[in-house]
Amino acid sequence: MAKPIGAGNTRRSDTPRELFGAAITRLRIQKNVSQATVSAGVGCEEFYLRNIEQGRENFTFDIMYAIISYFGMLPLSRFWAYVEELPTDLK
Repeated sequence: MAKPIGAGNTRRSDTPRELFGAAITRLRIQKNVSQATVSAGVGCEEFYLRNIEQGRENFTFDIMYAIISYFGMLPLSRFWAYVEELPTDLK
């Protein structure tokens, strides 16, 4: 089961990396999958995915592509269009 973000917790979204993390968290929660499940599916450690979701990790294109692919959001333009539609409290 996906671990929800605590009510009232907001994330910084000043950079593309932070926006990416917030969007991935939202997708993961919508699909009701855990960080452990996603990280196993994309071939990374759970702590690494957690840091990506929190906007702390300077990840590679390969891991970004793998994560977006995991959620069925390819091509990349489809994912970034999704990010643009997120509520402003996540951006």
